Amino acid sequence: MKMSTITWADLARLKKAAKAAKAILPDLTHMQRLNAIAAAEYGVRHFHELEKRYDAQVASHVDVDGGADHCRFCSFTFDGTLPADIKAHSERHQLFEEAQAALGFVPMPYKEREQVKRTGYEWMRSPDPGTQRQGALAVLLSHFERSMERAVDGGRWHKHPYFVEYLAYALLGAGFIPESIRQRLAKEYGDKPGVIPAGSTDWPSQAAIKLSRSAPDAAASLRLRESVAQAAKTAAEASIAP
Repeated sequence: MKMSTITWADLARLKKAAKAAKAILPDLTHMQRLNAIAAAEYGVRHFHELEKRYDAQVASHVDVDGGADHCRFCSFTFDGTLPADIKAHSERHQLFEEAQAALGFVPMPYKEREQVKRTGYEWMRSPDPGTQRQGALAVLLSHFERSMERAVDGGRWHKHPYFVEYLAYALLGAGFIPESIRQRLAKEYGDKPGVIPAGSTDWPSQAAIKLSRSAPDAAASLRLRESVAQAAKTAAEASIAP
């Protein structure tokens, strides 16, 4: 019996399983099969109870501030009284759930990635090469997070490179990084021009390039992302400590 977090994908999977079970349970209606599977897997009385639990789970991420609803999970602000806004939030939330399940994270919200960027610029002004490197990675991470957020929102996160691979494509156009630091990073992560347009750091939605998206790249990218983000967060907290 599962008691873990429920996702939209779980609900869709149960519906698919109930449809497939028609061959072996022909005397039951689709809803009866759906209720039986939901009860067996999640210990609920019926599928509707599971749907209500999912809705409550989504609502737990939403804060209301000044009349606007804001979802902390998918970084979406909407009007919770308008059906069109509610639908838009539901669709975006589902995409972010799907991406989190595959990637192991959701993109940083705007305020968080801007703080990471500010810290990165401060580090790049250091005379220490190691701190400069960390600063450049922090700034590039903030751009990666924005690019990935847009990819997730467009349902194309699976066509977006992991952070380590993204670095090689983004470095050439990263004019905001001093050339000496950029060259050191290019030696470390590679330099692949011609994919991300000049003046942009977003991964192109129509990029005609075969990405590796390998398991080792995924693991290395996740470790680097967490390391840089945590270091920037710690530095930011220390700077405002009394």
